[in-house]
Amino acid sequence: MYYLGVDGGGTKTDFILITKKGQILSYFRTGTCHYKEIGLERFEKVIKEGIRKVTGEAGLEAEDISFAFLGIPCYGEFKEDIPVLKGIISSVLGEDFKCGNDVEAAWAGSLACKPGINIVAGTGAIGFGRDPDGNSARASGWGYFCGDEGSGYWLGKKLISLFTKEADGRIEKTVLYHLIRDEFSLEDDFDFISVVHDELELKRSKIARLAVILDRAADQGDQKALELFDQAAYEHSLTAAALRDKLNFAGPDQLPVSYSGGVFKAGEYILDPLRNYLHKKNMVLKKPELSPAVGAVFYALQLDSKSSADSQQLQKIKNTLQKEQEKFIN
Repeated sequence: MYYLGVDGGGTKTDFILITKKGQILSYFRTGTCHYKEIGLERFEKVIKEGIRKVTGEAGLEAEDISFAFLGIPCYGEFKEDIPVLKGIISSVLGEDFKCGNDVEAAWAGSLACKPGINIVAGTGAIGFGRDPDGNSARASGWGYFCGDEGSGYWLGKKLISLFTKEADGRIEKTVLYHLIRDEFSLEDDFDFISVVHDELELKRSKIARLAVILDRAADQGDQKALELFDQAAYEHSLTAAALRDKLNFAGPDQLPVSYSGGVFKAGEYILDPLRNYLHKKNMVLKKPELSPAVGAVFYALQLDSKSSADSQQLQKIKNTLQKEQEKFIN
């Protein structure tokens, strides 16, 4: 028996194939499958080529897959698109698959399919929770125009605003100002307008990448950068609290909240304030157990009605996947 997991994101899509014992057979990464950004035709190409690549590397065909879970960006947000997306996927995988929003794959990875909450902060931001009764809910994820607070795009946009204020002298210049001038070789501060429009093209993914400059500024003790990470952490704590209140997590234990996405590569700059905000709300920050892609395929195995793995076997499979992912996932 073979299982497929697909984790889509704002900039990439991961495909991963495993055996029923958790051995990773193949892994493939390609561009985003966000169909609202690239269109349905391109979405179909990404999905079909990804499945062909990952099965081909393992010497298998799509028909050999017992079950698959696909985490698709924006999935479920436009009801009229659901049958279209399912139709595209079923043309390759038949009926043995389940689709969900990409945040569901992130939850499955970070908490290894156990009850709790996961916060995703990549190009966008969204939260997903599942309680012990199997109920699930989401919060945030309204898109870059309506929300996505704490996302890479949100941080990038805030960074742009800070630079313009510092350049004007509306606020004091900090390390951040000089890092941006150096990053884009600006001869004149107003050249940054051309950078944003022509080089970054006002694109979500490119604006989101500006967040890495915040990391460098924080490394040099820039207070404005640290404050932005604190603001992002606060927004994520609001998302976690909203999910807690929507679901049934009754009990004395602190509610586990995990995380995934490129924003969290900033490490303690964002994790430390997030940990503190969650603690005040009787929630505890938990290090992710699996990557979202591995979570998606672990979830596929558990969703398969033909799989007879009990809790002890699932623990062994998870342990195997934790070791295996270090060889494949970066």
